[in-house]
Amino acid sequence: MDQPYTFLGFEIPQLTLLVGGTLVLEGLGFYFGTGMESFTALIPGFVGLPLVLLGIMAGRMPERRKLLMHIAVTFGLICALGGLMGVSSLIQGELDGSTYAQLMMLVIGSTYTFACVQSFIHARKAREAA
Repeated sequence: MDQPYTFLGFEIPQLTLLVGGTLVLEGLGFYFGTGMESFTALIPGFVGLPLVLLGIMAGRMPERRKLLMHIAVTFGLICALGGLMGVSSLIQGELDGSTYAQLMMLVIGSTYTFACVQSFIHARKAREAA
């Protein structure tokens, strides 16, 4: 079990960079692309930017990777929980840009959080096997 955990072919720090970059692009895309004038359209970017930074730091500081990835999964969970608001908007039939942005955050954050938890389980099993 000395193989690192991968999700869709990415190790978790790489996945963190990808997810963070996607969220930043989502925030910028919904802010500029859909004509949203509200500053809240940038919220996915506010969650994604720390993920990008944490992914970079985890790659450069492997001795702190465990701590950095635990912080990153917290941002993933915040992303997923923030996206839950989109479900209520969907149920109420409010299908606008903010609903789509929230639903994207829900899917991205939930998937990322799942991958991180699986990575933590993998690391614990590897530690116990050693």
